[in-house]
Amino acid sequence: MAWTAPKVDWTAPDGVAYDHLNAIGENLLVLKAHLDLTTGVHGAVSAPTASKIIIRDVAGRAQVVAPSAAADIAILSTVTDHSTDTDNPHGTTKTHVGLGNVANVAQMPLAGGTFTGAAAAKAPDTNYTTAMLRNIKLLTAVPGAGDLENGQIAFVYEA
Repeated sequence: MAWTAPKVDWTAPDGVAYDHLNAIGENLLVLKAHLDLTTGVHGAVSAPTASKIIIRDVAGRAQVVAPSAAADIAILSTVTDHSTDTDNPHGTTKTHVGLGNVANVAQMPLAGGTFTGAAAAKAPDTNYTTAMLRNIKLLTAVPGAGDLENGQIAFVYEA
């Protein structure tokens, strides 16, 4: 069934003939068939082809080329490459993630390790009901006034 050019020069005395109604009905069927198409519509393709309308393939996918502008459609490799980029592509700083007060020094792994320098707890802390790292001093004599700060612990040993 093909499209039939419709009558467009109607006048009052023409009346509507059966062949006119049949031509209109046939054109409606052609339009309906076109609306129901799922492939090949207006030359649409699922492959990345310039100046073609995109249509999904039988698996529901369509392809595009890698983006070159911010508003372009992203392809999987662009997103995956970006998500695994460890070179700080956005210039994120410690402050952006709430660590602006943390020094750039090596941190003790949570699983443990060996301190290579003197480690000290924040001082002084008088919250004695919470388990935390405490500053401990090893002394060879009983501490006198000014030898300890509030919250520090002292052990006395013989030299």
